[in-house]
Amino acid sequence: MAVQTINPYPVASDMMQVDEIREQLSDTGYPVTVDLIKRWIRDQGLYTEKYRGRTYVSYSDILMAHKDLAVPEP
Repeated sequence: MAVQTINPYPVASDMMQVDEIREQLSDTGYPVTVDLIKRWIRDQGLYTEKYRGRTYVSYSDILMAHKDLAVPEP
């Protein structure tokens, strides 16, 4: 029987710089700051990678945090 493994890390193509994520979210009705995104990363223990002095995080993870923390309940 084959066992399917679960990768705990995001796919490389999903990783984005924090500044790029802020720009993407600025077009929504609920823009955020870089500091707020970094707080979500820290508070939720999101996986990050540093490369050449820049922080990369999963865009999907940030979208979920944005939905839960920045967008008010209807």
